[in-house]
Amino acid sequence: MLRRRPVSRAQRALAECLPSAHLIEIEANRRLIELEDRVSFFPVRAERGEINRTGGAAARAEFDGPLNAIAGAQGPVIVDVGANTAGSLLPLIGEAQARYARRGVEFALLVVLTSEPGALANAPVLLDLARPFTAARFAVENQIEGAVDPKALKAFAKDVTLTRLEKLSLDERANELLQKGGLRFIGEDLTAAEDSLTGRYGFAEAGRIIEDLTGFRSKAMQAAGPAARWLEG
Repeated sequence: MLRRRPVSRAQRALAECLPSAHLIEIEANRRLIELEDRVSFFPVRAERGEINRTGGAAARAEFDGPLNAIAGAQGPVIVDVGANTAGSLLPLIGEAQARYARRGVEFALLVVLTSEPGALANAPVLLDLARPFTAARFAVENQIEGAVDPKALKAFAKDVTLTRLEKLSLDERANELLQKGGLRFIGEDLTAAEDSLTGRYGFAEAGRIIEDLTGFRSKAMQAAGPAARWLEG
């Protein structure tokens, strides 16, 4: 499964839904630090101008690593890739789709929609690029930074499954913990950290922190749920 990333919470939620899934991260720098034991990282090195100048030749060499990793993977795989990079990667996957199919590999695409104009403009382009070779397409409306224009949402095709991650008001210290540890910390370590949080911030605030983080993780996993169920097969 490929996803477009203006923010990184969607693939973390997907990873929480599927603890057995391996992740492939294609980015200039590592971002999925807390999931490092599950991630194969492939740095993007080719300059965009060079990719355009060579008509895609640089991009083809750039993506040999992740394309090989997808072909050789056992079980579900989540590919985390930014919008610009996805615009170069998706056509290469499409060209190789028949060969992937012979290996039993299927693809879906998950895009994340935000109120940022560039994100809304890129999402339909990526969904159209993926249409010929994907078995399913998903979109998550991320309201963390603000609601997405309803008119823009209506433009998405009926065969795109749309879900929503609602904006939640997090305790300031809860947000700090979320940024440091991600959803994995909430799922695996938050309960054990209750005594430490109580000693540091007091019983009442520790309760708010735990409630806020637990609620956020649940909402994020619900938003990623349809894509996770497809990926799980």
